[in-house]
Amino acid sequence: MARVRRRPRKKNMRIPRLILAIVVILLFLGSLLTILGRFMTATNDNLEEAYKKAADLAGCTWEELVVYDMVRFGNKLDDVDPYQSAVDFLNMYYQIGEYTQVDGEGFWKMVSSGTLGASEDICGWLHLSANSDIQSILEAASEYTRPQYLVRFYPKELDDLMLEKKFNEEQIRWADRLMNAGTLEQLFEHVNDLPYYIQSEVGGYFAWPTPELHTVTSKFSAARKHLILGITRAHNGVDISGADAMGSPVVAIDDGVVLSVNLNGGERGVNIRVQHNMGEDVWVSRYQHLASVEVEVGQVVAKGTVIGTVGNSGISTGPHLHLELTYNGVLVDPLPMIK
Repeated sequence: MARVRRRPRKKNMRIPRLILAIVVILLFLGSLLTILGRFMTATNDNLEEAYKKAADLAGCTWEELVVYDMVRFGNKLDDVDPYQSAVDFLNMYYQIGEYTQVDGEGFWKMVSSGTLGASEDICGWLHLSANSDIQSILEAASEYTRPQYLVRFYPKELDDLMLEKKFNEEQIRWADRLMNAGTLEQLFEHVNDLPYYIQSEVGGYFAWPTPELHTVTSKFSAARKHLILGITRAHNGVDISGADAMGSPVVAIDDGVVLSVNLNGGERGVNIRVQHNMGEDVWVSRYQHLASVEVEVGQVVAKGTVIGTVGNSGISTGPHLHLELTYNGVLVDPLPMIK
């Protein structure tokens, strides 16, 4: 009987080949994720840079501009042009003059003036399309020169802009949360961390802003129903009042330079902003609902300098000081800093 010769059995190569294929795929995916990660970081950096440049042109902070767009577009910023969004922060003041001669002497006389807040009105006045960006607007405005024209821009407050755009209660609360310290770090990694302590140039903590008043009537971020606006929102500062609060002195909480004096600040009323530079960090204190102002823009003030008096201007339920504090553009609770 003839023997049947068996073919030599080949070793099973499927498993090693499968393992090799998996390794190759993992290596490919790893490289792809690395590339995507670099791309996303670069895109994030480019977006942050665009928001910073656009906000600088508008005169607002880039954090305010980012929050405005995040709330409007539901965190989807990929297709948003910050230079167009920044236009919404603009107020434009203009004067128009005409050359007049009286008794042989000529002079320019103002014949009209006004303030424009709506972006379409600003673009219309400058003969631009309604969707023009802030760069186009500023370039067009530069053509309107003295002595016939005077054109000046100044920024809106985020709170006022949200009311103008009729943000609902949920949107306003969302914006308040985003503006609070730490929240924006989840979007942009370059937002500075709040330091563990404050190294004031004078030493110690910031000064208490109202030497004669010590009653805290409302704390930072305490969600409350606004007694006048009727909406529930976070409270982005600390309210201080007391007996005979009206006209009580308000002092600068540290050495600094007066950044702005607003005599018609809408909801905020008469208010002052003072910038305090500490190394590479920038703190800005804002004093709201004032009755009077004792300083001017650009003035250097020392810690404890009287800058105004407590009042009831703007949207307010009674004489008090509302103090806000930002650290590198992000709102923080001032109360622990001024105790």
